[in-house]
Amino acid sequence: MTGEHEVATTKVLPYLKDRLKWPAALISEYGRVPVQVGTSIAWADFVCYLAWRNTPSPYLLVEVKQEDEDLEQWVPQAESYALMLGAPFFFVTDGTEYLLHLTGRSQGNSVRLRSSTDIPLPFEDYLPDTIDFVSYPPELDPIVELFFQALKSDTKFLEDTVWHSECLEYWNSNVFADLDRVTRKQLRTGVERYMMPGRQPVRIAFLKAIDDDFAKIKRVLRFIADWKGDPVQNLNRLLDTNSDLHITMLGPFIVTQLLAAAHPRDYGVLQDSIAKALKDLEMTHVVVKTGVANGYVYANNICKRIYRDKLEGRVEKANLGLATGFEFVLVHNFLWHYYEYYKKGKPWGG
Repeated sequence: MTGEHEVATTKVLPYLKDRLKWPAALISEYGRVPVQVGTSIAWADFVCYLAWRNTPSPYLLVEVKQEDEDLEQWVPQAESYALMLGAPFFFVTDGTEYLLHLTGRSQGNSVRLRSSTDIPLPFEDYLPDTIDFVSYPPELDPIVELFFQALKSDTKFLEDTVWHSECLEYWNSNVFADLDRVTRKQLRTGVERYMMPGRQPVRIAFLKAIDDDFAKIKRVLRFIADWKGDPVQNLNRLLDTNSDLHITMLGPFIVTQLLAAAHPRDYGVLQDSIAKALKDLEMTHVVVKTGVANGYVYANNICKRIYRDKLEGRVEKANLGLATGFEFVLVHNFLWHYYEYYKKGKPWGG
């Protein structure tokens, strides 16, 4: 039986691009659109957007199921996602059959259409080849400027920020740079001296794993270093307690530190306060859980844009002394300290 991920990537995505002629830039990545469901976050499989006044607007929501699923039973879920996102159309599919609907005004009132070809397609003017999915509030630039001023004026705050970059540098240059020769001592030093603060029992568990099963630790680190394929699936393998790559008690905070150390330009260390900051700054419409693979990847992609557009140019001029190549860690400190301190009227450094 073909699994959902394979159906989505080998059948449904080509259908959206080739049959519906939807521009790739206006199709979300598989499983990357957060939907607020009560107090929880669900993840829509695909959303096709159109450009409305230069802003991406959901048009078609797609719910993918593996082969031989009863598609009818999944219509209410897809309908609820479409209602929440404001998508006028949705369909449920196994890659062969497509149950297309016109989204109703409320749950249970959507209209089943005859076939997937019945969907009215927008004029090309509404389907540009590129569109910006990240927008910045006007107050962001002044807040960023205050952040850099605080780094310059608060020595302790700056030292803490530099140390964060040095933590990642240690793991990158002493561990990931030569995994074949890495020693238990190097790993223990990394855990004891070069990991951002976390719960002490987690550190103890990490140290115990290094002593008890060094070969497994190296296998996990090799997996992180190679990091091929879907990052959500990769993270789930590391976080799933039943996975052969899971290390007892090592949750997302430690795992993403290792990921950020191995790939410092692509991944950052994120916590839920950072997701809350993104929502508070109106850069997202929901607060995702960064401890969940989908939530981490979603927030990380936005953080990469923030660094590129708002921080990178300032970093080069500010001469902060961050470890070279590990400046992306600045996004973590900016958003975390914004939400935990600045937003509450406290000094940036706490």
